[in-house]
Amino acid sequence: MTFFSIIIPTYNREKIIPRAIKSILNQSFTDFEIIIVDDGSSDDTELVIKNFQNDSIKYFKTDNFGVAHARNFGIKLAKGKYIGFLDSDDLMETNHLQTAHEFIISKKFPEVIHLNFLWGPENKSRIHKNTLPKNLPDDIFKKCSLHVNCIFIQGVLLKDNLFNESISLMFAEDWDFFIKIATRFKIHLLDVNTCYLVDHEDRNMRNFDEKKWVLKRDAIALSLSQDKLISENYSHKINMVTAHMNSLIAINFAVRKKKRKSLSYWTLSIKQNFKELFTRRSMAIIKHLFLSW
Repeated sequence: MTFFSIIIPTYNREKIIPRAIKSILNQSFTDFEIIIVDDGSSDDTELVIKNFQNDSIKYFKTDNFGVAHARNFGIKLAKGKYIGFLDSDDLMETNHLQTAHEFIISKKFPEVIHLNFLWGPENKSRIHKNTLPKNLPDDIFKKCSLHVNCIFIQGVLLKDNLFNESISLMFAEDWDFFIKIATRFKIHLLDVNTCYLVDHEDRNMRNFDEKKWVLKRDAIALSLSQDKLISENYSHKINMVTAHMNSLIAINFAVRKKKRKSLSYWTLSIKQNFKELFTRRSMAIIKHLFLSW
């Protein structure tokens, strides 16, 4: 059995997916398959991928159903003992799979492991380190400091714990997924940076849309409340998720100097979870709203 299945969902990334694929092919640990699920691209993604002519790469194209569907499609086809992911705009360091394999062996084949990552611009002129949660599952309700690029889950387990494919949840499906995984299984964390998340326009606040963010906020709250295990054991923590989402909306309005809108969402966030008042984001909201006018 192949040890790792790495799933890459992609959509119209003909120019940047080659570097993601190359970062996997350059791994020091080589027992893997790459499953690329093209979510209905209209560019030359298919041609670019087929030019690799590598037996470890398996390419599939679907209609445009979203990233959650693409990941689930790949999960169902995966043959690896453990399944991992790589977003098509990000990179693995050459030791990513080797580090994961050694950690899995040292932990005697646990259900779930998670490594760590750095993030910043493509040229790495400013690099930031992610901070892993200290207390799971509680901390995952406060904010999502895990990433799909760094998680490895036993294949037989993951096939029964797929991503929520709701379109309204799009771009919040990862947090929803991690909450559900963390409340069901022990996630073994290793604070070694083996992935690099490339910051770009799709990941920043320039494309902020209030209606879409509110839709995501409400969709993740609904998804969590409909989960039997979470509703029975963690229902009191769902407000922490919506509070975090409201503070994200608030900071987006704050940087745009829309004081009334920002204050409205920020106040709602604090009402839902008073500890939001003491976060770095709240300090940033205060700075933008009251100290930089």
